[in-house]
Amino acid sequence: MHICLTPQGRTKYFKSLRLYLATRSVRWWTIRISLLLIAYLGMSFTASTVANAPSNFSAWLAKIKHTPELQTARLFLGGYGSYKAAQRYYESQKPMIEEAMQNTMLHPFWARTQERLSGRETWQDMVVGRMAGMVKQLNTLGRDDFKVEKDKCEMYGFLQRNELPFVPLVGMWSEKDQLLEFLDKLRSEIASKGTISGGHSFPLWLKSCHLTQGDDAGRRMIKVSDLTDEGAFVALTDWISRKAEQRPNDDARAWSKDAKKILDTLKPRFLIQGSYDPPYGDSVGFPKKAPVELKIEVLWGRAYLANICDYEAYALRDGTVERWDTSLFSKIAHAPVTSKEANKQVEWLQSEGHLEKAFELAEKVCQAMMADQVRVDIFVRPGDPNAVLVNEISISPGALYKWHAQFMAAAWRGGHVEHRYRLSSTSSKVYEEGPIKGHLQNGEKWFEKE
Repeated sequence: MHICLTPQGRTKYFKSLRLYLATRSVRWWTIRISLLLIAYLGMSFTASTVANAPSNFSAWLAKIKHTPELQTARLFLGGYGSYKAAQRYYESQKPMIEEAMQNTMLHPFWARTQERLSGRETWQDMVVGRMAGMVKQLNTLGRDDFKVEKDKCEMYGFLQRNELPFVPLVGMWSEKDQLLEFLDKLRSEIASKGTISGGHSFPLWLKSCHLTQGDDAGRRMIKVSDLTDEGAFVALTDWISRKAEQRPNDDARAWSKDAKKILDTLKPRFLIQGSYDPPYGDSVGFPKKAPVELKIEVLWGRAYLANICDYEAYALRDGTVERWDTSLFSKIAHAPVTSKEANKQVEWLQSEGHLEKAFELAEKVCQAMMADQVRVDIFVRPGDPNAVLVNEISISPGALYKWHAQFMAAAWRGGHVEHRYRLSSTSSKVYEEGPIKGHLQNGEKWFEKE
């Protein structure tokens, strides 16, 4: 027999459930949390001891985290209110998203990554499908358009071709030895003049274009002492040698097998980039010591939300800030803190106009890519809303997005299922698109216009 509760009945049920959980004894909670910890530690031990298991287990765990069944369980554990808030937000944004769909000129590469959708795909299903579609095009058509994100050198080339702002590069190198020669040149300049040419200031950032900046640890700061101290310089050159041999991985994702096929095509390259100028904000884990970064999800050219990094919060287009509390209840039920009083720490992002500027820039990136979805990571500077710069982009985001994920998935797949976009006739690769024609080359003149 199927039982359907009325809205009033559901509200009463969830209130009763929350009251039940809130009145359990410490011993009741201790036993259940201990059992969960034991199960988690057991799985972690298995993952760390079985040969070749860590990446597969992590991928399996990633799938579990995104299942509709787990989300449904969260409803019964007190998340119904925040679920309804996410649903109302989606309904408020839907007209703008549908308008953006109709204005989207979609690159054929992205269209081919989402063929034969059923209309029931989750957010993670959409990412998994995209990765599989990219591998299929690599194998059958030789298309490597994924380099617009997977190869950071090509990514910055794309931003340059489309006049999208980013922290300026000092140079780009395809050969390790040429990079080491350049660093020797910097050492000589510092020894003779006490500074380096080109107007660049320290610290600089050395990045491996073929590696992720997170799991692969593909980024390293270069301080003046790294060039003036002999021991520090040796450590720097050793790091470069190791990274030149390191192969990229995306093992902790549900799409890790397809990702490996894509990442195996990347050739080791390096770039050196300047620092984003201070002052820095205080919404991150290292107060006023690092730039505030907004990771913005864009669907069909319309920015949907911004993840305020290290603050565990989402900024929505309607002005709401959802702070994801570190309490056990918040983590289990996906119940955010939305009061302005609790979110004063990031109020400046709205009051100074940074969010709208960042949303606008993220949308420009998506439109230049002719993409259906992309996450754009943007630096912002307190007191200067016009200082928004692109840090990097992601075409395979691993975030769950709490209750928003299912509605974002509906928007993403909806454009494909209903074919609301216009298909571009371009044959160029995504990373080659843009009004400024040019190619990448070695050295300080890393981009040469044609």
